[in-house]
Amino acid sequence: MTTDQTDPPPSKLEPAVWLIGNAPVAEDRSRAIDGAEVVVRFNNAFGFGGVTGTRTTHLFLINCGGQAREWLGNALLTEGAAVRGADDILLPIHPAKDDLYRPPLTEAERHEPDAVNMADAMARMLRSAGKRVGILPPELFLKACRVIGYARPERGMAAPSTGLIALLWALENFDLPIVATGFGFDGWPGHRWVAERAFFETLRDEGRLLIHPLDQG
Repeated sequence: MTTDQTDPPPSKLEPAVWLIGNAPVAEDRSRAIDGAEVVVRFNNAFGFGGVTGTRTTHLFLINCGGQAREWLGNALLTEGAAVRGADDILLPIHPAKDDLYRPPLTEAERHEPDAVNMADAMARMLRSAGKRVGILPPELFLKACRVIGYARPERGMAAPSTGLIALLWALENFDLPIVATGFGFDGWPGHRWVAERAFFETLRDEGRLLIHPLDQG
């Protein structure tokens, strides 16, 4: 008789960083992901508990815009399985990035619905649920802006994706092989997907990043 069960991760973790994007993937890589030293997920964490395993050392949660408003407005922020299972929560948009504009954003601009930075409110809610929370420095957002073609943040600009910011963070913090899966470079039109794909592929060509295509193992 057989039963459905998830294989346990190896007793010795593989020295690698896995970045788990939110594009659907069919290939089951759960064992490799759960056996990795560092596993980074984003927002609603596609495949969590299934083809991308359950290990989450760092979960990036966007802290501006409609998704953040939804989490806070419905008190859903601490209810997701990925949040509960994450070792650390990272909020990618530091409030100080609003001072990087020239001139800096006005108070009125900072209170526009999609511009409100909810880092403090999200951090309070998550910490009250016992989670460790970090807010990334504004310099990382500035670096992501440069990747997609902006010398500094601009009014009306396209936004760097959470996945891009997470990749830059991983490059700064780990001297380990980085593996990306679930990145389709498509979706919300407010990102510069062509520029982001080019950056990922440059790192791949330099041997600094392994990218698993969506349609094959």
